[in-house]
Amino acid sequence: MSREDGTGRRGRPARLTRDRIVDAAARIVGREGSAALSMRKVADELGSAPMSIYRHVRDKDELLVLVLDRIVAGLPRPELPGDPRERLLTLLTWEHDELAKRPWIAGVLAGGDLMAPAIVWLLEEIYAAWRACGLTLAQAAAANRIVWGFLLSDLLQRADVPRDRAPYQVAVPAAVDPAAHPNLAELAGYWTAPDRRDRFAADLSSLVDALIATPPRVV
Repeated sequence: MSREDGTGRRGRPARLTRDRIVDAAARIVGREGSAALSMRKVADELGSAPMSIYRHVRDKDELLVLVLDRIVAGLPRPELPGDPRERLLTLLTWEHDELAKRPWIAGVLAGGDLMAPAIVWLLEEIYAAWRACGLTLAQAAAANRIVWGFLLSDLLQRADVPRDRAPYQVAVPAAVDPAAHPNLAELAGYWTAPDRRDRFAADLSSLVDALIATPPRVV
């Protein structure tokens, strides 16, 4: 009996390869997110059996790494300015913006110890930029850990919150009693500002400047 070959055509199934498996997995996570990915779903996408997938890929984690690596390897690298601080901000902004285009990746990175080998160049450039800003390598590692937490938090908020409503819980602080909570009440305009989602660049710049001026303590 003829089956679909994974491209929508009917006929004899194409030979199963790792590249075709990664292609199918990328289509699935692009449509439905990483939580929907399974060996069975990939097999169904390719008109194959789940055990056939395991002959080419060890498990879901390896498959996710292969998909991530495919995506990262295909991205054009940013042009880097000569000034160390500006170079650092360019690299971090590029990292954030490329991940923001693919919200499912933030969930993968937050949920496990997965990394695409193709991203190693970015890490090397980021650490070199921190050091060029005056930090030791140990301080650079600590500073980048802090910045990564900030980036990941922003990405997860963007991924989880619909675009048509505020990304934070704002109703409660915006409606407090000024007599009881004068500071919160004075910030009413901040809680309800329509551009809160777009403050990432300014916040990142402030964080980087603070870490350069006062490098994190290395334990």
